[in-house]
Amino acid sequence: MTEPEQTADAVARPSEIPLGVVIALAAAVAFAYTFSLGMGALAEPDEPRYAEIAREMLARHDWVTPTLNYVKYFEKPPLVYWLNMIVFRCFGFSDTLARAVPVACTLCTLVLTGIIGRQLYDRWVAVVAVAVLAASPLMLAMGQTLTLDPALTLTLTAALVCFWFGYHDAARRPRLYRTMYVFVALAVLVKGPVAIVLSGATVAGFLLTRLDGRALLRVLDPVGLALFAAVALPWFVLVSVRNPEFLNFFVMDQHLKRFLSPEEHRQGIWFFLPFAFAGVMPWSIGLLMIPAEWRALARWRTWSPGTWFCLIWAAVIIGFFSLSASKLATYILPALPPLALLCARALQRIVAGNAPFASRLGVFFTYLGWAMAAGGVGVGSAVLLQRADLVHVDPELAQILTRIVVPLFAGGGAMVLTGWLLGRSESAPRGLAIAAGGWLVLMCAAMAGRDATTSYRALGRAIHANIQPTDQVVIYHHYVQGIPLYSERRAVLVGARGELAFGAEQGDQRDFFWPQDQRLIEAWASATRLFLVINRSELEPLRLQLSSTPIEIAAEGKKVVVINHPLG
Repeated sequence: MTEPEQTADAVARPSEIPLGVVIALAAAVAFAYTFSLGMGALAEPDEPRYAEIAREMLARHDWVTPTLNYVKYFEKPPLVYWLNMIVFRCFGFSDTLARAVPVACTLCTLVLTGIIGRQLYDRWVAVVAVAVLAASPLMLAMGQTLTLDPALTLTLTAALVCFWFGYHDAARRPRLYRTMYVFVALAVLVKGPVAIVLSGATVAGFLLTRLDGRALLRVLDPVGLALFAAVALPWFVLVSVRNPEFLNFFVMDQHLKRFLSPEEHRQGIWFFLPFAFAGVMPWSIGLLMIPAEWRALARWRTWSPGTWFCLIWAAVIIGFFSLSASKLATYILPALPPLALLCARALQRIVAGNAPFASRLGVFFTYLGWAMAAGGVGVGSAVLLQRADLVHVDPELAQILTRIVVPLFAGGGAMVLTGWLLGRSESAPRGLAIAAGGWLVLMCAAMAGRDATTSYRALGRAIHANIQPTDQVVIYHHYVQGIPLYSERRAVLVGARGELAFGAEQGDQRDFFWPQDQRLIEAWASATRLFLVINRSELEPLRLQLSSTPIEIAAEGKKVVVINHPLG
């Protein structure tokens, strides 16, 4: 079991959170993470890229070699591709189903956060940590977006949860440690060797704080290592045998070179700190109001083992990616579960200990929750008014929400603020609950507008509806991920290769990569019908060199699809 908590980190227990509140939270989270999945096309560039890789592997009946636009694509391991292939095979392809894997991974991560929160601290912290994590802007957005980060977050979280339970349960330790190795292997199949570094450094760092060398030896379980090898290595061996060029590209270009001297996503060392702070908003804002929480940092020697574990867990992930020269905000998604646990623990100390400003903090969260709910309903109403045809909602309903519900939220917020000024404050727990609800409303409203992101589904579908087997799709100067996905056809690239540069060099790909416009001009004059995807601004200067006037069949954003021969 968990070691007894020490003085500075121990708190009186606040009243238990009622079961009805827990059920309401679970229902709200399930709704927040699923209601908008089909409201927008897969957003460029990540979502259509990962969906297309899975679609092509399924179409080619090849579970080993990933391809993108039918050229080899070795930037990432295949576990997320495999999961999507299973979904597409069982249920078919749709934008909603393409996002099923990240949603499932995120919901499982929330469950694991609650499980370890109860083990580290208690049920109150577990429930609040789940609420904090579920409403995190980064988690809510990425948890419904087809990228690799939600799957990495789940597998790393599962591995570290297994470690923590195994460390404190001698009877089940071997089985839990071996399960940990399986999850680390799965994390490697999501994003590569970085999973070993993140999980290993977290475990080793925690054991160093405990000065427990024997525990480190117990973690190095031979059976666990064998299970890791059995799960992680077969794909790497098989893909290397079939593709001798894989290892050099995957290890040198995609890991070492990308970590040390990347060609893109270069940011400063402090890049992730504001994202970590924003990752637990609005709770992080409230905690800044409590000086007692600042002073707690000076008593680090008396922190509980659970607090140390969460701190090291978060610090390893944020620190590792901070040292990398290549940075994207989504990289720190696996650090959000421990940050949510630490945040929930700090809130518990404030609520249970009647800390200075605790009641005002409760009212602050209450008012903030009302304000965010009002803003969320306002934003959601605007989205419904603009997109009523997309989400199948009567525009009159959106007008009712705008004219009635928003004033109600605003009035409620004004009443709460008046109560604060007059000293009639509500309790902090109620404030936390209202803030969580308001924040979820605001985040849901933001996600309802996800179709505002860049996508080219309409172009791809227009091509798919009109193309014949002998026709050809051509993309001019900028590879558009959604065109092969929605058209279900391989595309020729003119004057650019982008992230397909490595695949373009494997085998004879000259028919699908035209370095100069001359190939396009010649093909335009041939009997083959071309579906040319091009920026409208680039079409005008090219038009003079084409033998026939381009016929526009679709437009979306800054791009159009034009053809050289009329549709028959």
